[in-house]
Amino acid sequence: MQTLKTEENLSPEKSYTREDWQGGYKSLTQEYDYWIDDVEGQIPPELQGTLFRNGPGLLDINGQSIHHPFDGDGMISRISFANGRAHFRNRFIRTEGYLAEQKAGKILHRGVFGTQKPGGWLANIFDFKIKNIANTNVIYWGGKLLALWEAAEPHQLDPNTLETLGKEYFDGVLSTGEAFSAHPRFDPSCNQDGGAPCLVNFSIKPGLSTTITIFELNPEGKVVRKHAHSVPGFCFIHDFVITPNYCIFFQNPVTFNPIPLALGIRAAGECIKFQPNQPTQIIVIPRHTQTGIKILETQAGFVFHHANAFEVDNEIVIDSICYETLPEVEPESDFRQVNFEAISP
Repeated sequence: MQTLKTEENLSPEKSYTREDWQGGYKSLTQEYDYWIDDVEGQIPPELQGTLFRNGPGLLDINGQSIHHPFDGDGMISRISFANGRAHFRNRFIRTEGYLAEQKAGKILHRGVFGTQKPGGWLANIFDFKIKNIANTNVIYWGGKLLALWEAAEPHQLDPNTLETLGKEYFDGVLSTGEAFSAHPRFDPSCNQDGGAPCLVNFSIKPGLSTTITIFELNPEGKVVRKHAHSVPGFCFIHDFVITPNYCIFFQNPVTFNPIPLALGIRAAGECIKFQPNQPTQIIVIPRHTQTGIKILETQAGFVFHHANAFEVDNEIVIDSICYETLPEVEPESDFRQVNFEAISP
């Protein structure tokens, strides 16, 4: 891992203002359904298909602000291309938590990244119930459109209307509330399946030791392989990468203190602390055998997302985005006032 230094005088004049970016941190309460007529140039008639996007669309409940965008309710946007035209539709995912809070008109759940129920610590003490916000990713696999959030099961949506159809358990492979990561990986030619494509995903169950469960799904959306592995220590892992033979995870050097969470003082994400004097561990798990896990060490850094991984002879090459430290969520901060220029690149 290397830290790249940039020369300030080489930076071009910015084409945006801080207020531009802050404007993106507002709720989009409307749900739309319309043909896009304001087009510069021409949409190629050969362009056919649909682009789905997921992200937090609701950042307040009846005027009560959530603490961090990552706690916002998921909203799917869809742009469909056909015959030289484009159509837009967006819709909130009707999770149990979304429906309950819309009915109540107030925040009913604590958020992982700092959102608390109104009423101070007395209203939040010993409340460990997690709201499945389904806000991180959306995939189309096995004939199903799935909205993903890494701490719980997916939600299935109608690809045309974006109606929420219910939770997806993959024929009982997932149990109620079981995690299914928001960043699955696509293997276009799986060694185990005679070259057929498959989808690879994982879940994390952290504790004093952490269980990493790996799922592999065939093109019909059936889980054809599932195996769990225990690794020492508390893991905070958001993404992973695959090669034909391995799943690779970066175990960031962090600690988790659950006491402020239990006492209703802090949310889970505010109880994670980066440990700069501890190494980052790279966990290499073979995809096609239950043995042979290797844990490698490198200098301290924090990885949210990876770009790519591949094998060259006997080496694994990984392209990742590494931060010098974890950008911590401050308890009294306001994400709408973020000074983006002051944040480390």
